[in-house]
Amino acid sequence: MKTMFFLIVSLFTANILYAQDSLRVSDMKTKLVAFTPLKNNIKEVDGIAIGLGDTFDTDKNHAQKINGINLEPNPLGILIWMFFDPSKKSGTEKEPHLIVNGLSLSSGGHGTGISQNGINASLYNYGHTMKGISVAGLTTYINKGNGIMVSGLGVYAKELNGLSISAFNDADQLKGLQVGIYNKTGTMKGVQIGLLNRSDKMKGFQIGFWNRNGKRSLPFINF
Repeated sequence: MKTMFFLIVSLFTANILYAQDSLRVSDMKTKLVAFTPLKNNIKEVDGIAIGLGDTFDTDKNHAQKINGINLEPNPLGILIWMFFDPSKKSGTEKEPHLIVNGLSLSSGGHGTGISQNGINASLYNYGHTMKGISVAGLTTYINKGNGIMVSGLGVYAKELNGLSISAFNDADQLKGLQVGIYNKTGTMKGVQIGLLNRSDKMKGFQIGFWNRNGKRSLPFINF
């Protein structure tokens, strides 16, 4: 009797939860214009999103999309860059909570839970993934990048396929080209051009004042 009662209660509870989940899905909306951080009931923005961005809005159980233009006139951008350490956040989000397809412009930057496809121009970019062209005035810190990454101070990527241009370039895995004052990779297939170049394991060339890889250290050209 107790077993039967438990089964009835379990089925009743599961039906309630399923109905709530269905209600949430059915309530999801598509907007032409929206303000960020996006409300929880917005599934996609097919047009323009404007506001403070979704840099730290990570408490959502579903991914949202912005297809079009994302504008973030964030007055706190420089303060976030000064006090936020992306290395402590990187890797904690296996999937992005926001996907931006198109053009993204920010006076601040983008958080570690944001995936971007297209063109990005910002003060800094701490994105989850980036496919396209990213230009950051200060720093770029991403899990995976495919395309062109340009930053004033530094570019760091766990995995980068493409071109990295900055004063300091650092990638765990690189397939492509690094151009800067100091270039560093864990494993590399490509070329490093800078004053100082370092790679633990590489297939390619290093061109600079001093070059070091897993086999040898040489001035000017190393392979």
